[in-house]
Amino acid sequence: MIKSDRCARARPHTRARDDARARLAPIMGTGRNRAPVASSASTATSSSRDAVISRRDRHQSSDDALDAFLRFAARAKTTLASADGKDKVLSFCQYACMFVGGGVDGRATRAQKSLAASRKPFRLWKPAEAVMPLLEAHKRGKSLGVTSADRAAHVLRALGMCAYFGFDHVVWATQAGVVADESETLGEYAQKVSYWGWFVGSASGLFLHTAELNALLDAMREKGFARPEGADADADAEETNEEERERRDAEREEIRQRARKVFVGLITNSAQTVLAMALLGRVKMSKRKIGALGMFLSAVHVASILPPAIPPAKEKTA
Repeated sequence: MIKSDRCARARPHTRARDDARARLAPIMGTGRNRAPVASSASTATSSSRDAVISRRDRHQSSDDALDAFLRFAARAKTTLASADGKDKVLSFCQYACMFVGGGVDGRATRAQKSLAASRKPFRLWKPAEAVMPLLEAHKRGKSLGVTSADRAAHVLRALGMCAYFGFDHVVWATQAGVVADESETLGEYAQKVSYWGWFVGSASGLFLHTAELNALLDAMREKGFARPEGADADADAEETNEEERERRDAEREEIRQRARKVFVGLITNSAQTVLAMALLGRVKMSKRKIGALGMFLSAVHVASILPPAIPPAKEKTA
Protein backbone atom coordinates (compact mmCIF):
# COMPACT_ATOMS: atom_id res chain seq x y z
CA MET A 1 0.00 0.00 0.00
CA ILE A 2 2.82 2.35 0.82
CA LYS A 3 4.64 1.36 -2.37
CA SER A 4 1.66 2.05 -4.57
CA ASP A 5 1.25 5.48 -3.00
CA ARG A 6 4.86 6.34 -3.78
CA CYS A 7 4.41 5.32 -7.42
CA ALA A 8 1.29 7.38 -7.64
CA ARG A 9 3.11 10.41 -6.28
CA ALA A 10 6.10 9.88 -8.73
CA ARG A 11 4.02 9.57 -11.86
CA PRO A 12 3.13 13.26 -12.16
CA HIS A 13 6.83 14.23 -12.08
CA THR A 14 7.72 11.61 -14.69
CA ARG A 15 4.85 12.69 -16.87
CA ALA A 16 5.94 16.35 -16.63
CA ARG A 17 9.52 15.44 -17.55
CA ASP A 18 8.33 13.46 -20.55
CA ASP A 19 6.17 16.35 -21.67
CA ALA A 20 9.14 18.76 -21.45
CA ARG A 21 11.28 16.41 -23.51
CA ALA A 22 8.55 16.13 -26.10
CA ARG A 23 8.33 19.93 -26.38
CA LEU A 24 12.11 20.35 -26.70
CA ALA A 25 12.57 17.52 -29.20
CA PRO A 26 11.69 19.60 -32.32
CA ILE A 27 14.12 22.31 -31.22
CA MET A 28 17.11 20.39 -29.89
CA GLY A 29 16.61 17.25 -31.89
CA THR A 30 17.24 13.72 -30.85
CA GLY A 31 20.60 12.05 -30.81
CA ARG A 32 20.43 11.50 -34.57
CA ASN A 33 19.26 14.98 -35.41
CA ARG A 34 21.89 16.90 -33.43
CA ALA A 35 24.68 16.42 -35.99
CA PRO A 36 22.98 18.48 -38.77
CA VAL A 37 22.60 21.39 -36.33
CA ALA A 38 26.35 21.41 -35.70
CA SER A 39 27.03 21.08 -39.45
CA SER A 40 24.82 24.07 -40.29
CA ALA A 41 26.64 26.13 -37.64
CA SER A 42 30.04 25.30 -39.14
CA THR A 43 28.71 26.14 -42.62
CA ALA A 44 27.56 29.55 -41.40
CA THR A 45 30.97 30.18 -39.82
CA SER A 46 32.73 29.21 -43.08
CA SER A 47 30.44 31.50 -45.10
CA SER A 48 31.13 34.44 -42.81
CA ARG A 49 34.88 33.78 -43.06
CA ASP A 50 34.68 33.70 -46.89
CA ALA A 51 32.73 36.96 -46.84
CA VAL A 52 35.41 38.61 -44.71
CA ILE A 53 38.15 37.36 -47.07
CA SER A 54 36.19 38.57 -50.11
CA ARG A 55 35.77 42.03 -48.57
CA ARG A 56 39.47 42.09 -47.75
CA ASP A 57 40.40 41.14 -51.34
CA ARG A 58 38.11 43.82 -52.76
CA HIS A 59 39.63 46.39 -50.44
CA GLN A 60 43.14 45.32 -51.44
CA SER A 61 42.32 45.49 -55.17
CA SER A 62 40.80 48.95 -54.76
CA ASP A 63 43.93 50.07 -52.88
CA ASP A 64 46.13 48.68 -55.66
CA ALA A 65 44.08 50.48 -58.31
CA LEU A 66 44.27 53.74 -56.34
CA ASP A 67 48.02 53.31 -55.88
CA ALA A 68 48.50 52.72 -59.61
CA PHE A 69 46.43 55.80 -60.44
CA LEU A 70 48.43 57.95 -58.02
CA ARG A 71 51.71 56.78 -59.55
CA PHE A 72 50.43 57.59 -63.04
CA ALA A 73 49.13 60.97 -61.86
CA ALA A 74 52.57 61.79 -60.46
CA ARG A 75 54.19 60.97 -63.82
CA ALA A 76 51.58 63.03 -65.69
CA LYS A 77 52.09 65.96 -63.33
CA THR A 78 55.84 65.87 -63.93
CA THR A 79 55.29 65.77 -67.70
CA LEU A 80 52.78 68.63 -67.73
CA ALA A 81 55.04 70.74 -65.53
CA SER A 82 57.29 71.38 -68.55
CA ALA A 83 56.38 73.59 -71.50
CA ASP A 84 57.25 70.80 -73.93
CA GLY A 85 54.88 68.40 -72.13
CA LYS A 86 52.00 70.89 -72.32
CA ASP A 87 52.73 71.50 -76.00
CA LYS A 88 52.69 67.80 -76.91
CA VAL A 89 49.49 67.07 -74.99
CA LEU A 90 47.74 70.02 -76.65
CA SER A 91 49.10 68.81 -79.99
CA PHE A 92 47.42 65.45 -79.44
CA CYS A 93 44.13 67.19 -78.63
CA GLN A 94 44.49 69.44 -81.68
CA TYR A 95 44.98 66.56 -84.11
CA ALA A 96 42.21 64.60 -82.38
CA CYS A 97 39.84 67.47 -83.18
CA MET A 98 41.12 67.48 -86.77
CA PHE A 99 40.41 63.76 -86.98
CA VAL A 100 36.88 64.22 -85.62
CA GLY A 101 36.09 67.29 -87.71
CA GLY A 102 37.49 65.92 -90.97
CA GLY A 103 38.07 69.41 -92.34
CA VAL A 104 34.37 70.34 -92.19
CA ASP A 105 33.54 73.61 -90.47
CA GLY A 106 32.00 72.80 -87.11
CA ARG A 107 32.66 72.56 -83.40
CA ALA A 108 35.59 70.16 -83.79
CA THR A 109 37.30 72.35 -86.40
CA ARG A 110 36.83 75.47 -84.28
CA ALA A 111 38.24 73.62 -81.27
CA GLN A 112 41.21 72.53 -83.41
CA LYS A 113 42.01 76.14 -84.33
CA SER A 114 41.68 77.24 -80.73
CA LEU A 115 44.01 74.49 -79.50
CA ALA A 116 46.53 75.31 -82.23
CA ALA A 117 46.61 78.93 -81.03
CA SER A 118 46.90 77.89 -77.38
CA ARG A 119 50.13 75.97 -78.11
CA LYS A 120 52.03 79.06 -79.24
CA PRO A 121 53.12 80.40 -75.82
CA PHE A 122 54.73 77.07 -74.94
CA ARG A 123 56.81 77.17 -78.15
CA LEU A 124 58.06 80.71 -77.75
CA TRP A 125 61.67 79.67 -77.05
CA LYS A 126 61.79 76.87 -79.62
CA PRO A 127 63.61 78.81 -82.40
CA ALA A 128 66.53 79.57 -80.07
CA GLU A 129 66.44 76.03 -78.70
CA ALA A 130 66.74 74.62 -82.24
CA VAL A 131 70.02 76.45 -83.00
CA MET A 132 71.57 76.00 -79.56
CA PRO A 133 73.47 72.79 -80.56
CA LEU A 134 75.23 74.72 -83.35
CA LEU A 135 76.12 77.60 -81.04
CA GLU A 136 77.42 75.27 -78.32
CA ALA A 137 79.55 73.34 -80.83
CA HIS A 138 80.94 76.61 -82.22
CA LYS A 139 81.82 77.77 -78.70
CA ARG A 140 83.70 74.54 -77.97
CA GLY A 141 85.45 74.71 -81.34
CA LYS A 142 84.10 71.31 -82.34
CA SER A 143 82.02 70.30 -85.30
CA LEU A 144 78.89 68.20 -85.08
CA GLY A 145 79.31 64.92 -86.92
CA VAL A 146 82.30 63.06 -88.27
CA THR A 147 81.74 63.30 -92.01
CA SER A 148 80.88 66.35 -94.06
CA ALA A 149 77.44 64.88 -94.77
CA ASP A 150 76.73 64.55 -91.03
CA ARG A 151 77.84 68.13 -90.39
CA ALA A 152 75.64 69.43 -93.19
CA ALA A 153 72.69 67.42 -91.85
CA HIS A 154 73.16 68.91 -88.37
CA VAL A 155 73.18 72.42 -89.80
CA LEU A 156 70.13 71.79 -91.98
CA ARG A 157 68.21 70.26 -89.09
CA ALA A 158 68.94 73.21 -86.82
CA LEU A 159 68.09 75.83 -89.44
CA GLY A 160 65.01 73.95 -90.63
CA MET A 161 63.51 73.58 -87.15
CA CYS A 162 64.38 77.20 -86.37
CA ALA A 163 62.49 78.30 -89.51
CA TYR A 164 59.58 76.02 -88.62
CA PHE A 165 59.06 77.53 -85.17
CA GLY A 166 60.06 81.08 -86.13
CA PHE A 167 57.68 81.45 -89.08
CA ASP A 168 54.96 79.69 -87.09
CA HIS A 169 55.21 82.59 -84.64
CA VAL A 170 54.71 84.94 -87.59
CA VAL A 171 51.56 83.03 -88.53
CA TRP A 172 50.24 83.47 -84.99
CA ALA A 173 51.09 87.18 -85.04
CA THR A 174 49.06 87.70 -88.24
CA GLN A 175 46.13 85.68 -86.93
CA ALA A 176 46.10 87.51 -83.59
CA GLY A 177 46.26 90.92 -85.29
CA VAL A 178 49.64 91.83 -83.84
CA VAL A 179 50.97 92.20 -87.40
CA ALA A 180 48.66 93.78 -89.97
CA ASP A 181 47.95 91.38 -92.82
CA GLU A 182 44.84 92.57 -94.60
CA SER A 183 45.53 90.61 -97.76
CA GLU A 184 46.49 87.50 -95.71
CA THR A 185 49.43 86.87 -98.03
CA LEU A 186 52.02 87.24 -95.28
CA GLY A 187 50.32 84.62 -93.12
CA GLU A 188 50.03 82.14 -95.99
CA TYR A 189 53.64 82.67 -97.04
CA ALA A 190 54.88 82.28 -93.46
CA GLN A 191 52.82 79.09 -93.06
CA LYS A 192 54.36 77.50 -96.16
CA VAL A 193 57.89 78.46 -95.12
CA SER A 194 57.19 77.03 -91.67
CA TYR A 195 56.06 73.68 -93.10
CA TRP A 196 59.04 73.55 -95.48
CA GLY A 197 61.37 74.20 -92.56
CA TRP A 198 59.66 71.35 -90.67
CA PHE A 199 60.21 69.06 -93.65
CA VAL A 200 63.89 69.98 -94.02
CA GLY A 201 64.58 69.64 -90.30
CA SER A 202 62.74 66.30 -90.04
CA ALA A 203 64.37 64.85 -93.16
CA SER A 204 67.80 65.87 -91.85
CA GLY A 205 67.02 64.28 -88.50
CA LEU A 206 65.93 61.10 -90.28
CA PHE A 207 69.26 60.99 -92.10
CA LEU A 208 71.22 61.51 -88.88
CA HIS A 209 69.31 58.81 -86.98
CA THR A 210 69.79 56.36 -89.84
CA ALA A 211 73.54 57.01 -89.79
CA GLU A 212 73.58 56.59 -86.00
CA LEU A 213 71.75 53.28 -86.32
CA ASN A 214 74.35 52.03 -88.79
CA ALA A 215 77.11 53.10 -86.40
CA LEU A 216 75.42 51.19 -83.57
CA LEU A 217 75.19 48.05 -85.70
CA ASP A 218 78.90 48.33 -86.55
CA ALA A 219 79.75 48.75 -82.86
CA MET A 220 77.67 45.68 -82.01
CA ARG A 221 79.53 43.62 -84.61
CA GLU A 222 82.92 44.79 -83.37
CA LYS A 223 82.09 43.96 -79.75
CA GLY A 224 80.55 40.62 -80.67
CA PHE A 225 77.03 41.57 -79.57
CA ALA A 226 75.54 40.83 -82.96
CA ARG A 227 76.36 37.12 -82.90
CA PRO A 228 73.65 34.49 -82.62
CA GLU A 229 72.25 33.93 -79.16
CA GLY A 230 73.86 30.52 -78.72
CA ALA A 231 77.30 31.70 -79.83
CA ASP A 232 77.08 34.75 -77.56
CA ALA A 233 76.17 32.52 -74.64
CA ASP A 234 79.17 30.28 -75.36
CA ALA A 235 81.45 33.31 -75.48
CA ASP A 236 80.11 34.53 -72.14
CA ALA A 237 80.62 31.09 -70.65
CA GLU A 238 84.27 31.17 -71.67
CA GLU A 239 84.79 34.48 -69.85
CA THR A 240 85.82 33.60 -66.34
CA ASN A 241 86.61 37.14 -65.28
CA GLU A 242 83.61 38.58 -63.45
CA GLU A 243 84.69 42.18 -64.06
CA GLU A 244 84.88 41.53 -67.79
CA ARG A 245 81.36 40.11 -67.81
CA GLU A 246 80.06 43.13 -65.90
CA ARG A 247 81.79 45.47 -68.33
CA ARG A 248 80.27 43.71 -71.33
CA ASP A 249 76.82 43.77 -69.72
CA ALA A 250 77.16 47.51 -69.10
CA GLU A 251 78.21 48.10 -72.71
CA ARG A 252 75.35 45.96 -73.95
CA GLU A 253 72.82 47.91 -71.87
CA GLU A 254 74.24 51.23 -73.05
CA ILE A 255 73.87 50.17 -76.68
CA ARG A 256 70.29 49.07 -76.00
CA GLN A 257 69.41 52.46 -74.53
CA ARG A 258 70.99 54.28 -77.45
CA ALA A 259 69.15 52.01 -79.88
CA ARG A 260 65.80 52.83 -78.23
CA LYS A 261 66.44 56.55 -78.64
CA VAL A 262 67.47 56.05 -82.25
CA PHE A 263 64.31 54.08 -83.05
CA VAL A 264 62.14 56.76 -81.45
CA GLY A 265 63.96 59.37 -83.52
CA LEU A 266 63.45 57.35 -86.70
CA ILE A 267 59.72 57.00 -86.00
CA THR A 268 59.13 60.64 -85.11
CA ASN A 269 61.21 62.11 -87.93
CA SER A 270 59.59 59.81 -90.49
CA ALA A 271 56.10 60.78 -89.29
CA GLN A 272 57.02 64.48 -89.21
CA THR A 273 58.40 64.33 -92.77
CA VAL A 274 55.19 62.78 -94.12
CA LEU A 275 53.02 65.11 -92.04
CA ALA A 276 54.82 68.21 -93.30
CA MET A 277 54.40 67.09 -96.92
CA ALA A 278 50.72 66.38 -96.29
CA LEU A 279 50.13 69.81 -94.78
CA LEU A 280 51.92 71.38 -97.77
CA GLY A 281 49.66 69.42 -100.14
CA ARG A 282 52.56 67.50 -101.67
CA VAL A 283 51.18 64.22 -100.35
CA LYS A 284 47.46 63.63 -100.83
CA MET A 285 45.92 62.81 -97.48
CA SER A 286 42.49 63.56 -96.08
CA LYS A 287 42.10 65.63 -92.95
CA ARG A 288 41.14 62.54 -90.99
CA LYS A 289 44.31 60.74 -92.03
CA ILE A 290 46.40 63.80 -91.21
CA GLY A 291 44.69 63.98 -87.81
CA ALA A 292 45.33 60.27 -87.16
CA LEU A 293 49.01 60.65 -88.11
CA GLY A 294 49.32 63.73 -85.92
CA MET A 295 47.73 61.91 -82.98
CA PHE A 296 50.19 59.04 -83.39
CA LEU A 297 53.15 61.43 -83.58
CA SER A 298 51.99 63.39 -80.54
CA ALA A 299 51.45 60.17 -78.55
CA VAL A 300 55.01 59.04 -79.35
CA HIS A 301 56.34 62.44 -78.25
CA VAL A 302 54.40 62.29 -74.97
CA ALA A 303 55.57 58.73 -74.29
CA SER A 304 59.19 59.72 -74.95
CA ILE A 305 59.16 62.55 -72.39
CA LEU A 306 57.26 60.67 -69.69
CA PRO A 307 59.42 60.07 -66.59
CA PRO A 308 60.24 56.46 -65.70
CA ALA A 309 57.51 54.43 -64.06
CA ILE A 310 57.43 54.66 -60.27
CA PRO A 311 57.62 51.19 -58.69
CA PRO A 312 54.91 50.35 -56.14
CA ALA A 313 55.80 50.87 -52.51
CA LYS A 314 56.84 47.73 -50.68
CA GLU A 315 54.64 46.68 -47.79
CA LYS A 316 56.29 46.70 -44.39
CA THR A 317 56.39 43.32 -42.75
CA ALA A 318 56.24 43.06 -39.01
